[in-house]
Amino acid sequence: RPPTDEEVQFTGGPRGPQVMPGTYTVRLVVGAQTQERKVEVRLDPTISVPQTDLQTMHDMSLRLRDLQSATNTALRALDSMKTQTEFIERTVKERLTETPKELADKLTAFKKQIEETQNKLAQPEGGLGFSGRSQLIDRIGGLFFAIDATNAAPTPAVRDAFGEVQAEFNAKMADVNRFLNETVPQMNETLRRFNAPTLLVGKPIELPRE
Repeated sequence: RPPTDEEVQFTGGPRGPQVMPGTYTVRLVVGAQTQERKVEVRLDPTISVPQTDLQTMHDMSLRLRDLQSATNTALRALDSMKTQTEFIERTVKERLTETPKELADKLTAFKKQIEETQNKLAQPEGGLGFSGRSQLIDRIGGLFFAIDATNAAPTPAVRDAFGEVQAEFNAKMADVNRFLNETVPQMNETLRRFNAPTLLVGKPIELPRE
């Protein structure tokens, strides 16, 4: 999901982890033409911090980036399920004078389950996102924002927060994959019984390697 206008105004556009100090190659490709330049990234000379501490923070930032990417993939998959379900509801109404009660109830319950799963990962669409209980994607982004551009080892509090976010991510991604692998096929069985269009579901959400 792209950031909302409010999120961009509050935190700026999307950005990734800083690179480690070192020499990098910047490559610009335009059509068949390629230009390369070397660029050296240096640590602020007024800061004294061991390379191992920088690497630890860098690795944590990369991990948070991967958690955020996987969570966004899950949200897009759930968005697709919701859009498809609403299309099926409209199609059934157009084909039949009256939607069978069992099918109508199943579709309503299924859509509610999608929304409940979505809302465990992110604030409901249309919400401000700055009030109420933050959700997984907010906590991942908040922790990344807190350690962004920090040239020091993670504090004990940051390590604890990271462990909590990682555990929450694992639990909620397991819920999403269980929904995609078990609940969606069950819903498709119901749809087939009523000769209704079925849901197209992609692969399970791939989790970042530990």
